[in-house]
Amino acid sequence: MDIAKFVYKPITARAARHALVGRMRLPQSPERGRFIGDDVAQEFNAAWKRYDDAVGTPPAQPTRGSTMNVRLACFTFSFFEQLLTTGMKREYAIELVADATWQVYRMWARLTAAASQPASGKVTALAFAVKNAGETKVHLRFPFNAPGYVIETVPSQVGTAFDVTHCPVASYFRDRGAVDLCVASWCNLDFALSELTHHKLVRTTT
Repeated sequence: MDIAKFVYKPITARAARHALVGRMRLPQSPERGRFIGDDVAQEFNAAWKRYDDAVGTPPAQPTRGSTMNVRLACFTFSFFEQLLTTGMKREYAIELVADATWQVYRMWARLTAAASQPASGKVTALAFAVKNAGETKVHLRFPFNAPGYVIETVPSQVGTAFDVTHCPVASYFRDRGAVDLCVASWCNLDFALSELTHHKLVRTTT
């Protein structure tokens, strides 16, 4: 059984409906009208068929978290490709996919916020910091945990700082020439995700 599909299919179905219903099908062609529930269901089901064809292609991952995320990235890309088949322009397809992905992010953040806090009390939906012998060490939370994701702690006087030196989701999108989709529908959502846990993310590059 594909656990990622089992977990995410109902969640992404709800997210897609929430993000697309009522939006214009093609902004450059207003006569095409707006998405209704049946439209979204049709594109959604076609996207999962694309996913089924593509899910075996990503490399194996070392953790359950990175496996789940890469498979969700695979569906993100499949949904994006499916929207493009309707004649939708790339920029608008990315916008819709990012809006749908945010619905999934927000749901996941609520679950993270309900988890117990580490001893340091410094918690975000992305990472936590633990002090040991005067040294602060940053650890990414599931599903971003090591060794699927690789980070380096960075000294900082103004907050908790780290560099992500390997992200399997970024690698997946980069290999498919879709860095713009990755940044909009995954990376840039981290700003709002941090705000949900009453933190502020400052990122110099990605």
